[in-house]
Amino acid sequence: MLRDPAARLRLIVALWVLALLPVLGQLVRLQVLEHPRYKAEAQSLVRRQYALPSPPWGVITDRNGDLLVGNSPVYDVGAEVNLIADPAQASATLARILSQPPDKLYASLTPVTTTQRWAWRSLAKNITEDQAARIRELQWNWLTLTPTWDRYYAEGTLAAHTLGFVNEQGLGYGVQAAQLRFLRGETITHYGNVSGNTSPLPEELAGRNPIPHPGTNLRLTLDRTVQAFVEGELATAVQQYHAAGGTILVLDPRSGAILASASLPTYAPSQYAQYAAQGKTDLFPDPAISRPYEPGSVFKIITVAAALDSGRANLDWSYYDSGAIEYGGIIVHNWDGLAYGHQDLEGILAYSLNVGVTTLSTRVVGPEIFYHYVRAFGFGQLTDVELADESPGTVHLLTDWDWADSYLATNAFGQGIAVTPLQMATAAAAIANGGVMMQPHIIAERQYPDGRTVNIPPRPLGRPISAATALTMTELMARAVEREVPQAEVPGYRIAGKTGTAQIPTSGGYDPRDVIASFVGFGPLPNPQVLIFVKLDRPDVPPDMRWGSQTAAPLFSRVAQRLFVLLKIPPTMARESIDNG
Repeated sequence: MLRDPAARLRLIVALWVLALLPVLGQLVRLQVLEHPRYKAEAQSLVRRQYALPSPPWGVITDRNGDLLVGNSPVYDVGAEVNLIADPAQASATLARILSQPPDKLYASLTPVTTTQRWAWRSLAKNITEDQAARIRELQWNWLTLTPTWDRYYAEGTLAAHTLGFVNEQGLGYGVQAAQLRFLRGETITHYGNVSGNTSPLPEELAGRNPIPHPGTNLRLTLDRTVQAFVEGELATAVQQYHAAGGTILVLDPRSGAILASASLPTYAPSQYAQYAAQGKTDLFPDPAISRPYEPGSVFKIITVAAALDSGRANLDWSYYDSGAIEYGGIIVHNWDGLAYGHQDLEGILAYSLNVGVTTLSTRVVGPEIFYHYVRAFGFGQLTDVELADESPGTVHLLTDWDWADSYLATNAFGQGIAVTPLQMATAAAAIANGGVMMQPHIIAERQYPDGRTVNIPPRPLGRPISAATALTMTELMARAVEREVPQAEVPGYRIAGKTGTAQIPTSGGYDPRDVIASFVGFGPLPNPQVLIFVKLDRPDVPPDMRWGSQTAAPLFSRVAQRLFVLLKIPPTMARESIDNG
């Protein structure tokens, strides 16, 4: 026994310390080591993330104010799974309403642990008003319905590639993806304490009346009537010529405004998720801006314009066409293999002579001047049109590592160079607009939620050629149509244009059979108000019908005849002459 009082005191203190050590250990664990976890659990009981209903996105209309894309009300469904008494019965009932497998819903409605005090799960997104009404009838207090919006396409598939879509990750195509920061409204999200009153807002927001701002409305340059007509004509032509697809662009060359942009095959933007699930995402990119192709003979207008504007050739210039020319290790032949004898610039365009433009690029103009004009017309560069996923195309320059002398010969007639339909149309529009190239644009006006309206003015991209050269080129193109392409003529109107029949590159050279037929034209002369670009991919027709003059040119004529009437452009047959000196 301990007789010394001091020893007994030390023993008692030691016993107290030993007894308190577990308590102190628990306090350290709770207040230091596991403090963040318990704090989070406590806050989860009294605090929630509050997101006010998402505001509607901006609507999209055509240039006349007709609705193209709007909003339809939908709902997101969620559940506080800790409050569910019978997950099996609940999942069976909801499966019938939400059209989902019961086992999938059961997994979502079952808490991960039995001690979990609060857990919210998302069950479905974008359900309809009818589905939401059936859920309300259940009167289950653990179900939540959050109102939101789904994009509504008023005209179905009309202008599908131009309008495009945006998925839940904010990615997509068309004008909606390119203008997402304007179209999407402001969502207000806040963490606040749970209020004991009946206010749907947390205490921190109650009384402030926060209002999420809706998105900005867009008025496009598209004309709904013109777009619908053009799409119908393209569909008819694709069927008539058994083509794999095609594109038609309609521009105002004076402003760069895109009045119509149609491409086939197309898709329904409202069902993009179904297309993606089926692996059909190749339908989403817009062929007018995203799919470069070798343009073929329509590019000859660039070569002739470069020769004229640089002063290296004029209307008195001529050459002898022997049917073939060698340059850079290759031999270039005319499209029909024939020799055309003495020819001038008008003959080059009228007969679409490969030897003629190759003579211009290699022996008259030279590479520095030629590629200066190629770049000045915008090839190999983005147009910066307000659409997502635009391609710059491909232009091989002297400074490139893969440059070959043969490019100077083949690029002259649109081979070995890749352009987009919009680039080709924009370049031709510069000729129609007196040499001034306008930036192609699809947005005419932004209407902000605060009531401000901002018009988007036309923007010149530069002057690749002089007004005199543009006038001369216009006359040469008009005479080429009148001499050799009557299929493109429009009764009562004088137009200028150029055909194209391009070979399609393959891994081993060029496809021996399939081609891309095209025609670009503008009018009526002398004051062009409309430019129309037509492209048909792989028309499956007899060999003597596969040329652009036999397929794309007649399609151009049909489109132009109707558009001149729709746009109320009066007939004119005045013929403008040019100075042959």
